[in-house]
Amino acid sequence: MQETVRKILARHGRSFWLASFFLPVSIRSDITTLYAFFRTLDNFADDPQYPEPIARSLLLSWRTWVLLDFRPPPPDPALATLVASVFQRYHLNPNYTVELIDCLLDDLRPRRLTTFAELLHYCYGVGGTVGLTLAPLLGVRCRRGLEAAKTLGLAMQLTNIARDVGEDLRRHRLYLPQEDLSRFRVSESSLRALATEFAPPPQEVRLLIRLQTERARLLYDRAQHGYTCLPRPVRFGILSAAELYRSILTALERNRFDSLRLRAVTGADDKILAILRAWRLHQSLERDRRKLCPTCL
Repeated sequence: MQETVRKILARHGRSFWLASFFLPVSIRSDITTLYAFFRTLDNFADDPQYPEPIARSLLLSWRTWVLLDFRPPPPDPALATLVASVFQRYHLNPNYTVELIDCLLDDLRPRRLTTFAELLHYCYGVGGTVGLTLAPLLGVRCRRGLEAAKTLGLAMQLTNIARDVGEDLRRHRLYLPQEDLSRFRVSESSLRALATEFAPPPQEVRLLIRLQTERARLLYDRAQHGYTCLPRPVRFGILSAAELYRSILTALERNRFDSLRLRAVTGADDKILAILRAWRLHQSLERDRRKLCPTCL
């Protein structure tokens, strides 16, 4: 793996790094290159080492680079060379990356989401677009498979949001919909106070966060309908990535849905169980190949 990509994965993508070992060698490097690229973009919006003007400038530079067919000088030439090669060899749609960057640019300003529909739209911008970009590289070509790729991206992003409520609040961000706050009679100011003081959240806040984890589980379940569209060589790797990320929800439940003070961390046991679940799903599809998608095989 190229050193530039290796450093990014070592710092930001440990679960993905583990799942990538179950992908075919023929595409492993290309998948990890794109993952590292998307994490780099995401970090501009999330990492406090990038002040807002610098983050905006970097994101706009990458956006121009993508829009103009990878020709203008990019911020990171080493990473850009690898990324452009993958996009061009697989004829990947760059519009999804532009949508991702546009969503990250919006993230540089204080964000308020009113409804769950708005939250799903945000999750599409930073998660669903990634799934749709990767799908053709994985050999997924049918409508059901593409929908599942998008849905898995939504599930993973909603998992991030449920896990990072306190961290986001301390960065002056709140992704929980206002309609959910009203439903549980939780005020934004009380959430900010709890996050700032690292105080134990009351029951209504735990229920608010639990709701997001239940929604994420439903999205993971919905994405499973498209697992039949994954060609055999890539199926176990993608199932492993999905189950490893889904196990964060188990860690959240273990913390009694306190993501204002605690970081939901998955341990070795969680990871082993996630991989075993992925293997059982993979074997179930192998036993009944009539369920598999003939378009994507």
